[in-house]
Amino acid sequence: MTMDPGLPEESRLQDLAHYSGDPWKPKNKYFKAAEPHIEAIWRTLIFPFIADCDFTAVIDLGAGHGRNSLMLAPKSGRLLVIDIQPGNVEICRRRFAGQPHVECAVNNGYDLRPAADGAFSLVYSFDSMVHFEKEVVRSYLRDTARVLRPGGRGFFHHSNYTGGTDWRTNPHARNFMSRELFASHAGEAGLQVVRQMVFEWGHVPELDCLSLVEKP
Repeated sequence: MTMDPGLPEESRLQDLAHYSGDPWKPKNKYFKAAEPHIEAIWRTLIFPFIADCDFTAVIDLGAGHGRNSLMLAPKSGRLLVIDIQPGNVEICRRRFAGQPHVECAVNNGYDLRPAADGAFSLVYSFDSMVHFEKEVVRSYLRDTARVLRPGGRGFFHHSNYTGGTDWRTNPHARNFMSRELFASHAGEAGLQVVRQMVFEWGHVPELDCLSLVEKP
């Protein structure tokens, strides 16, 4: 996406966030298609990667219809579910009604507000950040450092694709990002990389990466 370099940073981030977030409205067919696969992905890929994390207070970033939140809720002392799309947040509110430890909120698409400073032990995002513009990824990493308590961690599923800059035309809608670039941005934000794992997605080798970072 081409941006006016003269725009203030917040306006740039807002435009970039909507470029990534606007296609993922409640009626997007991907949510229904992806739902049946989350239990197997959680069991074989996600949970082994984050099993040693603290689930006392968790944020699920870019939650969509809440399929990852469904896996997180039984393990979390507190779960804040956030998404840029109000319609998706309303679906999550209905889905987790009756679970008082689960809160749902609309965010602006580039930071973790309304999350409070130092209040969370884990920021989690799976199958969302792969679409975020690189400036938005950097913004989320900075805000992850803000909301995490010391020793808290961030788990991010992000792109490892550098063949093109427009996520809407890249394989499996991946943004421009790499394992090394993500680690560099995390370091700039004051976060330490605990581990990373590059893996295949949709039969494209090394397309994606899992990164676990920690606030010292």
